Amino acid sequence: MRKMLSALLCLALPLSATAGEARAFKNPYVAYQARDWVTCARLYAAQADRDPPVGGAAYDAACCLALAGDREGAFARLLATPTSQLRRHIAEDPDLVSLHGDPRWIRLIEHFHRDEAERAATMDTALRTELLRRMSLDQELRGKYLQDTENQALGAQLTEVDRDNTRWLKETLKARGWPGYTLVGRDGSMAAWLLAQHADLEPAFQEEVLAILGSAVERGEASGAHLAYLTDRVRLAQGKTQVYGTQFHTVDGKAVPLPLENPEQVDGRRRAVGLITLEEYSEQMNSRSPSTQ
Repeated sequence: MRKMLSALLCLALPLSATAGEARAFKNPYVAYQARDWVTCARLYAAQADRDPPVGGAAYDAACCLALAGDREGAFARLLATPTSQLRRHIAEDPDLVSLHGDPRWIRLIEHFHRDEAERAATMDTALRTELLRRMSLDQELRGKYLQDTENQALGAQLTEVDRDNTRWLKETLKARGWPGYTLVGRDGSMAAWLLAQHADLEPAFQEEVLAILGSAVERGEASGAHLAYLTDRVRLAQGKTQVYGTQFHTVDGKAVPLPLENPEQVDGRRRAVGLITLEEYSEQMNSRSPSTQ
């Protein structure tokens, strides 16, 4: 499973619904929080079967199927998913423990590690490590600040980290171009996007990154969903409406999307880049406060 930040470990969050409470979930993440494994599996499967599929949904569907006791369904999803799209922590994922006694599990993990080793041979390990370190610090501090927004010292520390990350990313992009899947893996590329997404103090640089990232997406080296998030960030900074509905604010205690261009067509635009529907995302946003925003 995943948080908003898809490279992290499977979810292990408190229940958002009391035992026996009936609820019609729209978002599989929220169903997972409520430990409704069957609904979680069904909703993630629907996302995985879209064209294009929602990133990570096939793996997450397998997690929920395993938790629901459907070993055959879980293996079917995992074995049909390219190893490059499986979570790096698959061997230790607690949601998949029920599959460990099956001979197919051993073959799957061996295949996964073999492919990972081949991919690692072509990666810049040092660059990937630095990207992940910077992303981890970003998320740690941002998470703390969201829980204590009156803490001026913490806010100043976060601002300084953002400045340093932006400076470093500028130098990296100038020297290497976009850190794509081949160079740093999917998690490394995601980390580069997150640093750009949080470079709000330099909106002109974010605009530059938009073009670089767009080119990488066209080459299959970066995520169209990440491009959508940054597109909305840049447009809002320019005083325009957002296109994909990725950016929210709070109104009367509820997370709602900032102004949208042609809102009746937003789900078509979201689907085209592999994002979940706006209704699904709104339910997710109102179940928690992700630090990736």
